[in-house]
Amino acid sequence: MTDVVFWAAVQGVGTLLAAVAAIIALVIAKRQLGELISSNKLLAASNDAMTESNVALTRPYVVVDFEFQVAAARWGTGSTSVFVVVKNDGRTAAHNVTLDVDSPFVPISSPDSDGWKKSIQDLNRLADGSTVLRSLSNARPVKYYLDGEELFGVEGEEAPSWTVNVRYEDAAGREYLDRFVLEVEPWRRSIAVADPLLRIAKHIDAVAGEVKGLKDTLKPRSMARTLRRATSLPAQVGPLDDAKAETTSAVAANQDDGNPVTAGADNQA
Repeated sequence: MTDVVFWAAVQGVGTLLAAVAAIIALVIAKRQLGELISSNKLLAASNDAMTESNVALTRPYVVVDFEFQVAAARWGTGSTSVFVVVKNDGRTAAHNVTLDVDSPFVPISSPDSDGWKKSIQDLNRLADGSTVLRSLSNARPVKYYLDGEELFGVEGEEAPSWTVNVRYEDAAGREYLDRFVLEVEPWRRSIAVADPLLRIAKHIDAVAGEVKGLKDTLKPRSMARTLRRATSLPAQVGPLDDAKAETTSAVAANQDDGNPVTAGADNQA
């Protein structure tokens, strides 16, 4: 084999090795590019998840629900009042809040006051979509009186229920749509507890009433005891009473002697 042929063979082998190395480099570069693309996708997904998490933490949450208020009595609990409450449980204010109910809210008992009638009218005006709440913060819910405990009806009868669709926006203009079903049936056998502060106030009022009654009961006895002590004390005569007694005795003695007694004579004496 001549030198020319040898070096030609070496050059061919070198070219082949270079081609193989280039192919390997291409494969590695392609794999790295794929990993870079996947990493970018994961990073983008992570950023999206973080954004959604931040939105979820700061977004408004408008809720429509029943609220039961129990009037605390002196002993135990009294009647129950049923309210429909529209509140915001989120951290930021909700904007352009609209409600759409499937049927108007109707109490079981007949409203017996103008304030009650007005509350029902305002509630249905808000729930039919004709009223828009421009802003609803988490500090001030909207509350309407619906009915008393008559709303629970009698077990075995069909209980009223309403479905309310709520649409609202956050400060960035993102729109949300939620649905709430207000059912009376699950609350028929539920126990409603009065506000602890109201219960404490009623208990204090009850104790005050008992103390007042006890005081009224003991007062006549104290007066009778005082009268008994007063009648048992000896009579005390003052100087003025002594002077009156002496004057009376002198007048009587003069009359017995036949001498009239006048005021002028007394003064001269």
